[in-house]
Amino acid sequence: MIHSSLLLLTPILPLILAALSGTPKFKAHAGKLALIAVIPAFLLSLTHLGSNEISWIEMPALLMGSLWQIHPIANTFLLFTSVLWFFSALYAIGYLQADKRSSRFWILWLLTLSGNLGLLISADIISFYGFFAFMTFAGYGLVIHTGKKPALRAGRIYLVMAIIGEMLILTALFLGSAATGHTSIIAQDIASAIPESNHLNLILFCLFFGFGVKAGIPLMHLWLPLAHPVAPTPASAVLSGAMIKAGLFAWISLLPLGYLHSSAWGMMFISFGFLAAFGAGIVGILQQAPKAVLAYSSISQMGLMTVTLGCLFLKPDMTPIMLPLLAFFALHHALVKGALFLSVGINAQYKSIPPLLFQIGLFVPALSLIGLMGSGLQGKLLLKEGLYALQIPGIVTLVTFSALATTGLMFRFLWLLKGEREHSQPATQADSYMQMAWAGLLVVGLLATSLFGTGLESKNLIHYPMEYIGMLWVPVIGLACALWFVAHPLNVSIPQGDLVVLFEHRLRFPEQSNPTQANESTDNVALVDWKDKDQQPSPSASIEIFSRSHVAALLGVLLLVANLIVWLY
Repeated sequence: MIHSSLLLLTPILPLILAALSGTPKFKAHAGKLALIAVIPAFLLSLTHLGSNEISWIEMPALLMGSLWQIHPIANTFLLFTSVLWFFSALYAIGYLQADKRSSRFWILWLLTLSGNLGLLISADIISFYGFFAFMTFAGYGLVIHTGKKPALRAGRIYLVMAIIGEMLILTALFLGSAATGHTSIIAQDIASAIPESNHLNLILFCLFFGFGVKAGIPLMHLWLPLAHPVAPTPASAVLSGAMIKAGLFAWISLLPLGYLHSSAWGMMFISFGFLAAFGAGIVGILQQAPKAVLAYSSISQMGLMTVTLGCLFLKPDMTPIMLPLLAFFALHHALVKGALFLSVGINAQYKSIPPLLFQIGLFVPALSLIGLMGSGLQGKLLLKEGLYALQIPGIVTLVTFSALATTGLMFRFLWLLKGEREHSQPATQADSYMQMAWAGLLVVGLLATSLFGTGLESKNLIHYPMEYIGMLWVPVIGLACALWFVAHPLNVSIPQGDLVVLFEHRLRFPEQSNPTQANESTDNVALVDWKDKDQQPSPSASIEIFSRSHVAALLGVLLLVANLIVWLY
């Protein structure tokens, strides 16, 4: 009975509190309501921690018959999602104290939270899609919160990519339901029926690219490096730590993992994953804003998770072993990346924090993400052990070398924070809410293995010192390269959003009335800026036209390619 009540309250309580936050009586306390909103989800995840028990609640009268449930993999996602949203809300209370738009922010925050939590407990595709879309479009309000031109530009591109993703997802869900003979709308039943479908490749194509928008796979990642830097810092933390994992969770829930052996799709996932892991590392190192570097770091880390899923198409029998390891790796990344995003705001409060504690607070999550301490060390060891067991040539070697990209990104991030402290940002007054949230998330992220690693066979490295030494050599090489580039700078940068700059250049109409000026402005648009300064292309009226007309054209091209796959295979 308790589990059923908690399941029901997990997505519903944030909705109720969002409604209360809009009333005059509770408007001033909206931040505290946001803290309360995650309690049912957190308690539900704690009661199932380390357990293989599955709890569910059936609601035949809701939609076409809804089924909400919690199982071990979903529980891990629910756990880190609720923890991250709690600490980010605590941080936001201090962050938004002087913000006149805070009331609107908190309403959108709670609506987005409801969608994020709801999709994690939805076992049927109707509820799942409803919560997924709810999270996506409510999250748009968080991205454009400041109302400034860069935020509005990022929001438009976010919506364009979201609509493309939603249409692909709907196509996959309709065809997946048809694969069961329209006898079931349960995600697990659809996943097991997909291999027998006549539209197998089309379904997989739509699932991969549709949820790949949220997961940040190459070509579908364009919104990420634009949205993260312009969103308020607490929103950036949940965007990168929790909401991006919704794509991964959807893949785990709906892909026929364990039911299908496919070398072609396995290599597709692996290729896109490594392209993200290394490509995002290179582009991220050439960014000029700390939050942009972290955005590309998220794309890089999601690439490693995409590689792992690809391996399960090559070795389906290893799925039960690998999925818990992948879920824990996602937990580690969510908590650590959240702490790194929160440190961007704390960076301006450095004079109010003891210097040693401040430096530890910056370096600990960075080293954890590289895989040298805390949950990051255990997460990478566990994931690599699982990949070794798959016995797929070259995979572990490439995953090991991906630490080069992560090391470079973390060095660049810390270097940019140092530059902001020294040159551009005066020290601001300390805020206790922000500092408590930052410190709390640091501790939880560092101790995640001990707190949440129940059931995982983590190693005590005191007894295996050579394994730790074996983890060091790639980051050391990466650090040496980074230091060399500090002494020999390239004087080159890539604008936030990378490829989207080229799309904008092709689609924009002149904003100036003078044709000569218009031609001069378009001639200067380039993907790579060799002047080593943060280039932020101005928004264009053509993006509005793009969002109305070219979305349909681009979606049509994607579906045409998908249909060609069906005919060829």
